[in-house]
Parts: sequence; C-alpha cells; structure tokens
Amino acid sequence: MAEPVIARINRGGKRFEIYVYPEKAYKFREGKPVDVREILAVENIFTDTRKSLKASSADLKKAFGTTDIYKITEIILKEGDIQLTAEYRKKLQEEKFRWIVNYIHRNYVDPQTNLPHSISRIQKAMKEAKVKVDPMKEPEQQVKDVVEQLRKILPLKSGQVRIVVTVPPSAWAKARSLLAGQGTILFEQWSEDGSSVTFKVEIPVGAQMLVLERIGEMGGQVKVE
Repeated sequence: MAEPVIARINRGGKRFEIYVYPEKAYKFREGKPVDVREILAVENIFTDTRKSLKASSADLKKAFGTTDIYKITEIILKEGDIQLTAEYRKKLQEEKFRWIVNYIHRNYVDPQTNLPHSISRIQKAMKEAKVKVDPMKEPEQQVKDVVEQLRKILPLKSGQVRIVVTVPPSAWAKARSLLAGQGTILFEQWSEDGSSVTFKVEIPVGAQMLVLERIGEMGGQVKVE
C-alpha cells in the first residue's frame, strides 16, 4: 500500500488536515464504494500535520457541524485537496491515458477507410499533439477535449446520437461533467419542483453504453431521441 498523504480543506477560517491512503481516497472521491475507515491512516483531524497540532472539538463543530471524525473525513475527501506523490500521479496519468486511447480506438474511425486507427497510431498522435491527460479527472470527462486536439493530426469520425438524460439533483454536477466530456449539451432544465434535472445531449454513437452505465450508477435515466 502506498504511503499516506495529506488531504486538507480550509473551512471556517481555519485549515484542517488528515492523513489518508491516496489510492483509496481517490476511489472514494470518484464515487466508488470504499469504507472511509479504510482511507484514514491516522484517526485524528489536524490543523497542522507537520507540527502534529490536533484540531479542537470546538473548531470541528464550528467548521463542520460535527465532531465525528469519519463524517469530517468524507467532507474533506469530497471538497478538499488530496496530496499526490509523483509516483501515484504518474500511475493515475498512465491509467487514464490508456483508457482514453482504447476508448478512441473502439469508438472512432478513419473517415477515409471507415476502419479504426491502431492503438499505436493513436498513442503516437496523442504525443505529437502534446495531449495532457489530467490525472485528477475521470477519463470519460476528458475524451471530447482529447479528440478535438487529436483531429489536428489524426482524422477521426464517429456517428452522433441525441439522448435525453434525467438525473436527481445530487448527481447534477457529476452528470453534467460526464456529458460535457463526452459530447455537446444542447439543453438543460430543472423540473419545477427541483426534484430532477434533464439534459439533451449529442454524443458519439459509441459512447451510449458508457453514458447509460454511468448515469444508471447515479440513479438517472437515459432515452435516445
């Protein structure tokens, strides 16, 4: 297991820090089922980890409305910053680079031949285009930007489909980020009672299964127009 790193947040005029295991912390942040108790390396909330200064119960109550270590940890993981070692950052970047390459290989073709580009050709083009893969961002949220950069070097074509996506309010930000990363959001509207938000989106045909799966995990629905 990787060495613990610091996750921190500024709240209520103070800084709060915790020691966490980076891989599990990022899985939790991405919405994967991870027990927060397995993420926390040291069961204390600090105001300064380097000096081992622990946060007082009064400060925790004021900033977070609770003194429960695990609830506070969840807030820091979701809203704060998680430190990354260079090694782990590189690992994340390489994993997301491979995911994007394979996605493009499966879902886009050369318009001249209607055949997919090889994995090695896509990898080479990404390096030529100096594509920067963000290790902190889900790869499916980066596909659209990567394809736009690649098209300067590599001819890419994908059929388009329009879909209507409806999600609960709690999933709005995550769903919007996913859909914007896959295609073009044409329309967005909240229901009158605020119980749901609906998007109309144009995405590549090959992205339908991915969007259907991710939106389903968020408790939403997808319809093809």
